[in-house]
Amino acid sequence: MSEKRSNSKNKVDQYIDLHTHQQPLDKDVIAVYNHLLHEKTDAPEGLFSAGQHPWYADRLPLDDLSKMLDQLVFNSNLLAFGEAGLDKVCNIPLQIQQDVFELQLNKAVEYNKPLILHCVKSWEEVIEISSGYPVKKILHGYNGTVELTGRLLLEGFYFSVGSAILNSNAKIRQSIQSIPPTSLFCETDTSQVSIKSIYTNVSDALKMEEDVLRSILFDNFQHLLEECLK
Repeated sequence: MSEKRSNSKNKVDQYIDLHTHQQPLDKDVIAVYNHLLHEKTDAPEGLFSAGQHPWYADRLPLDDLSKMLDQLVFNSNLLAFGEAGLDKVCNIPLQIQQDVFELQLNKAVEYNKPLILHCVKSWEEVIEISSGYPVKKILHGYNGTVELTGRLLLEGFYFSVGSAILNSNAKIRQSIQSIPPTSLFCETDTSQVSIKSIYTNVSDALKMEEDVLRSILFDNFQHLLEECLK
C-alpha cells in the first residue's frame, strides 16, 4: 500500500483519520473511509472499512451482507470491517442488530481484519458477545468514563477518539489519560472538525507533544496494516 512509510520524518508529518465519512482534502492526512454497504456496493478509492451499521441492520439480508464482505476482502484497500455493533437508542430490534454484529465478528476472524465498533448503551452486550472473537476491536467515537475505560482495557479493546475530545467537559478528557497510547487512534467520523484539531486536543489532554502523538499513532496504524497482511 502506498500509504506505508518508513522514514521517521514522514511519520511526524502524517495524520491518521481511522474512521471518517468524508474524503480528505489534505495530502498529509491518511484517512480510512467508512463504506456503508446498504447505500452502495462499489468500493471507494483509497483505504476503507466496510460493514453494516446497527442503525441499518435490517437493510440487507444476512446472506447478502456475507457475500458482499467476502467479495470486498479481495480489495487490497479494505483495512477493517464495520462499523458494527449494538445501539439501544435506535429503533432496530436488538436481535437483528446482534445477528449482523456476530456475522461481522465471524468475518473479521475469518479474514484477519480489525473490527470498527459502534456501541451506544450496550456495553455489557458488546463485551459479552465479542469476548470469544480473537480480533482487534476498535471502539470508534469513544467517550466513556474512567471506570468503563479500565474495564474495556482489561478486555483488550482499542479506542478511536473523535470530536468529543474538543469538549472540555467530555468524559474522554479524563479517561483518555488511562488509555495506553499504543491502544489509541483518532478519527473525524461525520464531524466537520479537522483531524488536526482532534490531534491537538488529544495531545493537550495527554500532556504530550503533538509530534510525539503523531509518531505513536502512525506506528499504531502501521501495525494495523501489517496485521492485515499476515
